[in-house]
Amino acid sequence: MPRVPPPPPVEVVVAEEQQYLFATTGTALQEQWWAAAACQDAEPDVFFPVSQHDQISRRVALSFCGRCVVRDECLQVALEDRSLIGIWGGTDEVQRAQLRQRHLVSAAS
Repeated sequence: MPRVPPPPPVEVVVAEEQQYLFATTGTALQEQWWAAAACQDAEPDVFFPVSQHDQISRRVALSFCGRCVVRDECLQVALEDRSLIGIWGGTDEVQRAQLRQRHLVSAAS
């Protein structure tokens, strides 16, 4: 009998991720700028790619960020709050860590 390959993995929003996102809305996302955010009505799961290699979710999330008029404000919130995960202000956690590091290096110069 031929072996049937397993189905491809399906991206599922983990309940903890949604709770985290909605808990965050109680603070930074209640600021006035949030009302103008391109992603405010988007599905939260696209902003939490399963991995760095989850290009579909990343492209969808970044498409919102690319047309967002408050991207800089969003990025500033994410740079200030190191606990934020996912795509914020057009960046992921790794990119934000690199931005923070560059800022520290330039401030030390």
